Amino acid sequence: MSAPLSVSPPAPLRAPQPITVRRRVQPRPAVDLSRLTRYRGGTYSHTVETIVFTDGSTARTDLIRLNPGVEAYSLDFSAEAPTRPSAYQAQTFSEVPNLRARAYEVEIDWILRNSFPRLRVTELSRRLREAGHPLGSANISEHEAIAGTQAAIWHLTNGLDLDNRPLNVPVREQRDDHGVTVEFDGAPELGGYTVEVAAGAPVTVTLHKSVDGLQWNEVTSSTLRVPAGSGSHSKTLGVGATVSSRRHGRSAQGHRFYRLTVDGPATIGDIGFQLTGSGNYRNLERIVALYDYLLDGARRARARSAAPALSAARAQYDDGLVGPFRLRATSAAALASETADVVDEDGALLTGPVQVGAVFHLRPHGPATSATVTVTVPGAQDGHGGRVITGVARDGESSRLTPVALVVPTTFVVDFEIDW
Repeated sequence: MSAPLSVSPPAPLRAPQPITVRRRVQPRPAVDLSRLTRYRGGTYSHTVETIVFTDGSTARTDLIRLNPGVEAYSLDFSAEAPTRPSAYQAQTFSEVPNLRARAYEVEIDWILRNSFPRLRVTELSRRLREAGHPLGSANISEHEAIAGTQAAIWHLTNGLDLDNRPLNVPVREQRDDHGVTVEFDGAPELGGYTVEVAAGAPVTVTLHKSVDGLQWNEVTSSTLRVPAGSGSHSKTLGVGATVSSRRHGRSAQGHRFYRLTVDGPATIGDIGFQLTGSGNYRNLERIVALYDYLLDGARRARARSAAPALSAARAQYDDGLVGPFRLRATSAAALASETADVVDEDGALLTGPVQVGAVFHLRPHGPATSATVTVTVPGAQDGHGGRVITGVARDGESSRLTPVALVVPTTFVVDFEIDW
C-alpha cells in the first residue's frame, strides 16, 4: 500500500493594509536664519511714516530690520518693541503668539510677495496704476509703501482699519426739485466742484455753504452758467471762498453742509467736490491706494488657495505599486521620494511638475512598507497658497515682544509620510 500524499497548507495571504498618509509642513527659507537679532528701532529712519486709523488713533510705521540683513513686518500691533538687543528665532506661522494672526497666513504671504521690499517701488507703482489707482506722475515712495503694507498686515492680525474714507465724498446727500444738499464728515474747505446737468434751456448752478444746515450763504464766485443739453461741468472756487474759521497753527475750517442749486428747468446728476488745503484722505493717498490694493489681492489669494494634500481614497498595494494618489494643491508641484519612484498610471517615471488633480503611484525600492513623498510648491510671484517664515523672540521677554513676518524668499515644502 502506498503512503498517503502529504499536502502543505497554502501560505496565508497578506491581508490588505489600509494606506495612511500623514502630512508635515516645513517652509524652507532661501537664506540662513540660524541667528537673528533685533535692535531698538532708529528714531530718524528715512522710511518712518505716521498713519491714522478710523478711530482717530495713530501709529508710526517702518520696516523692522533684524541682524544680519533680514527685513520684516510686525505681526502684532499690541506687542512691544525691544529696548535692548533681543534674539529672535525663525519659526513657522503656528508659533506666533498672536492667535488672530494665525488665521491669515495665506493673506500675509501674498502681501509680502506682492509689496515692498520684495517688489521695488517702480514695479509696485506700475501694478497700482494697472489696477486703476491714480498715482499721478510720481511713483509710490519707500516710506509710503512700508506704511501701506504694515497697515494691511495690522488690519488682518489686529483688526485695525486704516482711515481710507475719502474726505471729498459727502456722508449724506439729499435731493429735491431745486438742487442737492450734502453733509460731510467734518468741515472741509472746497476748492471746486463738478456737476452733471441735463437742461432744457440755459441755466445757472450756484454753490451755498452752511455751518448747521439751516442758515445758508452763497459761495462767492461759485455760479456756473450751463448751456442747454446734457454734460459734466466744473467750477474752480477762489482761495478761501468756503472758509468758516481760521486758528493759529491749524488749517482753515470749511463748512459741514453745502448745497448746489439750479435756477431753471434742469436735473442735477452726479456731483463731485475738490478739496483745498488738504488731501482727499486723512492718510497719504498713495498709502491708501496700496492698502486697498493689498487687501483686495489678499482676499482673492485666500479664495484661490488650496493647501497641498494627497488623496488616497482608492490607494492600495498591488504588484509592486502603491496608489493611486491624487494631488490637491493651488498650482503644479514637484514630487520626490528617496525610497520610491514616483510614476504615472502607466508606470513611467515622473520627472517634471505634477499638475493639480493628476494621479500618480509609488514604486517602492525593495520590500519597503512606507515612503516619504516631498511636495515642493514653487514660490510664484502672485503668491497665493504660500507660507510665511516668522521671527519670534526667544529670551525672557518673548511673550511681550512683537512677532514679525520675515521678508525672505521661501519655498513651501510638505512631506507626506505614506504607510501601506
